[in-house]
Amino acid sequence: MAAPAILLGLDVGRDGLGMVAITGDGKVLASLRRGYAVDADGDGGPGASDWWRAARTGFKELLRRAELRSDQVRAIGLSGDGDALVAVDRNGDGLATCPAGADPRFAPFLDEAIKLAGARNFANLTGSAPTTASGAVKLLWLQANHKRAWHDCALVLPPKDYLRLRLTGTVGTDATDACATSLYNPRTRSWSKQLLQLLSLNHEWLPQVGSGASIAGRVTDGAARDSGLQSGTPVVTGAGHASALAVAAGVIDSTSTLVELGDGGSVFAPTIEPMRDLRGRLRTGCHTLPGLWTLQSDGGASSAPLDWILDQVMPSESAQARRNGRPVLELLAELAAEIPPGADGLVWLPGSGNTPGGCLGLTRHHGRGHLARAAFEGGALACRIAVEAADAVRGGIGQVVLAGRGASSPLWAQVVADGIGRPVQAITVEEPAAVGAAILAANAIGHHKVLADAIKKMAGKRATYSPRRASADVLAGTADRLATLRQTWAAPPAFEPALIEAAS
Repeated sequence: MAAPAILLGLDVGRDGLGMVAITGDGKVLASLRRGYAVDADGDGGPGASDWWRAARTGFKELLRRAELRSDQVRAIGLSGDGDALVAVDRNGDGLATCPAGADPRFAPFLDEAIKLAGARNFANLTGSAPTTASGAVKLLWLQANHKRAWHDCALVLPPKDYLRLRLTGTVGTDATDACATSLYNPRTRSWSKQLLQLLSLNHEWLPQVGSGASIAGRVTDGAARDSGLQSGTPVVTGAGHASALAVAAGVIDSTSTLVELGDGGSVFAPTIEPMRDLRGRLRTGCHTLPGLWTLQSDGGASSAPLDWILDQVMPSESAQARRNGRPVLELLAELAAEIPPGADGLVWLPGSGNTPGGCLGLTRHHGRGHLARAAFEGGALACRIAVEAADAVRGGIGQVVLAGRGASSPLWAQVVADGIGRPVQAITVEEPAAVGAAILAANAIGHHKVLADAIKKMAGKRATYSPRRASADVLAGTADRLATLRQTWAAPPAFEPALIEAAS
């Protein structure tokens, strides 16, 4: 009997690089997560050298944990946050990095992009107005703040594609990451020459766009020496973080919606044609599967509020949990479980890089558990806005599937079911975006000749959570309260409706 195919998947996240070794029938052999140096490049995030360091040392450790020889690996798939960018010189060296996510530092450059190109042009050509998370905006920031890097720049690449360059020496990206730049037309699946001209950006810096399930190149001799991989191993183009999550979760048609728990907190709804949310709650993008597009938002059930509680409210407890090898999410879930739904009146309004968040209703009777419960609930209710928006634009109610590092938390999954008010399914596989990248790799090398078959055989198993009526009723009231607060406090997280309204 032939030995099972073994694939490796890699996901370049905001706070670490996730990896997985998986068989062609979906059995996870090993997984790991490599952290980065704190603010390695001085711009609020890891630099290109940190991505590569985490990858090359991570591959060696992953092979050791899985008890694999490098020649047993059939292919490697790539994934990562597409809204981070690195400027690369002609030698392939990283010059400067635009960090992932929305950030208030980029607000003046968002205004500049709108002034130069016009919100209507952005919306008409890309399906959405730009935000401070958009690559186009970050390139204007790079031009103003890293003049030497701008002068020496030959390429601009998302994180996964920089690692592709280091592994194979080839240059390219996929449509999911191209969309994150706000310079790519998802309808025609091509770079927008008009926007590039209006923003005075060099089109030669942008990589060619290919299929996520295509072989990008093969591991070079030099990369093999650095990483412990076998020279000549195929490296597959892969997909952006949210799209790879959707592959791992089996969210591959217009009847389902992905909700990410943790990391960027994406909501990802496939569509069978490019659709535009005229109210500006969702942006238009491409799925990695051919013939599918997406409606997306970020920042709903992200890890940011929970990380703030861990770092600022209970740093010693979280440090002790990490030393003991205990997931810090378990610590927060344990505290939140002691508090009733509604957090005794405490509400958490999620923020983003553009709009401040807030914890409102705090009294001396509230403790750390209330903060944790309110943060879980606030994220769930932010997801509810995006899920209902996707249903409205697509014209039907979809099955909600939870994925991400937080989907393994029964409490968090239950809070989302209560907050959305409908049953949800959760996949609990480790490093799911890396699993999605490995599934794309299995299809690219022909182990599964049809991508849908690869997903069916390798995607994570699902657990179902149904809303509890009493809890759902309480959270419906909290949702109404948050809706009122948003009108006086700030815009919904990362949606920036004023820009969309100007474009519609």
